[in-house]
Formats: sequence, C-alpha cells, structure tokens
Amino acid sequence: MAKGRTSGQICADLPPGRRALAAVLTELYRHLAVATLDDAAELLASRGWGKDPSEISRYRKGRRKPPFGFVELLHSLAVERAGREAVELTVGKLREIHTAAEPRICRTCTPIRRENARLRSENSRLLASQADQPFPANSDMGASTPLLPVPFEGGDRQRSARDVAAARQLAATAVGFHGSGQTSHAVSWLQDASTALTPLESAASIALLRQEQTQLADTAISIHGRRRTETDVIRIALELHEYGLPDDAGALLRAAIR
Repeated sequence: MAKGRTSGQICADLPPGRRALAAVLTELYRHLAVATLDDAAELLASRGWGKDPSEISRYRKGRRKPPFGFVELLHSLAVERAGREAVELTVGKLREIHTAAEPRICRTCTPIRRENARLRSENSRLLASQADQPFPANSDMGASTPLLPVPFEGGDRQRSARDVAAARQLAATAVGFHGSGQTSHAVSWLQDASTALTPLESAASIALLRQEQTQLADTAISIHGRRRTETDVIRIALELHEYGLPDDAGALLRAAIR
C-alpha cells in the first residue's frame, strides 16, 4: 500500500450485520482524526495492536470481521481523542453489533439477494392487479404446481391471493434451485426470504415444499424456527396444524427452543 493512501468506501452488497459493523468502524475511525491508514496503524501499534494498514482497510470496508479486541481498542482510542460526548456508542452496544455481524460473507448470496428483490418486485406488481380477486387454496395453477392441502374445519377460511402466491413463488424457486443441483442456492433463498414472509405464507410454503422436496421442507422448518419471533413461530405452527401437518408443527416448535 502506498504511503498516505486512505481506505475506501464500505463494500457494496454486504449482509446487514457485516454492513452495520463496518459503518460503526468507519465512524470510530473518523474520531481518530488521522490523515492516513499508515498513521492509524502506528497509533494502534502504540497500544499493542500491530496490524498492517491493508488489514485495517479490510475491516473498515467490511471485507473481514475483526476480533472484538480490535473494535474495543478502536473505541477506546476514539473516546480518548474525540471525547466521551462525541462517541455515543457504548462498549456494550458495540459488542452486540459485533456479535450480530456475519463471520463470513456468502459469495453466492449477493446474486441471490438481487434475484430475490427482482422477484419480489415482480410479485408485488402482479398481486396488485389481482388483490381483489378470490384465490381458493386449491385453485388450479397448472399441472406442474402442487396443490395446498385443504385445511381442517372444511377449509372455510380463505387464503388471500398474496399469501398463497408468495408461498408458491418461494417453494417453486427453492425446488428449482435444488433440482438443478444448486442446493446451497436453495438454502440461501429460504434463509433470505424467511423473515419477509407472513406466518401464513411461511406455513403455506412449508406445506408446498413438503409435497415437492422433503429435505427442503425440513430445512425451511429449521430456518423459521431459529429466525422467527416466538409469536410468529406459534402462528406458523397453528397454520401447519390446519394444513394437517402436526409433525411439522412440532418440529418447528422444537427448532425454536434449541
């Protein structure tokens, strides 16, 4: 690295936890009031943290997740040089942000996230034109599309067009990835979409996956159990019971408490 070179911007398309950490490091670095990365490296080295300037740059850009010791030292130096009032974040909050940051960046996730965004935009556009139309749970969507199980109590509760369409899109895309041998893409798709679905959408997608690909259904259950709130998990489990899938409902609850 040439003498005097400063670090660049935070990398694009970072996962949310890593982006949040990189933003915090950038703010703390600003409080050091140093001209170059070389100056920052010398300052850190004077406190026992000997790192090459290029490594500091990678931390700031989000390319690597630093150990918490580095974050804590950077915070200490920022407070020392800028004053306690200028540095609002506490060490406790920094630890939370550091813990939440993904330890590794999934190299295949960025294109999947872009495709997710495109599909969701297209899905919203299509649903806007049919939101007022009835959408029976077992309506015929084509010979290759699996049908949702009929809920108990005679199926008298209607599933909205948005809920069912989103579930079909999720299941079809995941099965498509898996069928083409891209299992990691299928799992990433399920992970990325999990927190964006309503409990009804989640239950419907699990029911559809159960018909098409058992392994993906099990994976989806594990993801929803670990990532959703307690209230959402309970609601998804109730929906699965109504779809006649009590074993999946139980597996979801067990995944949530592990």
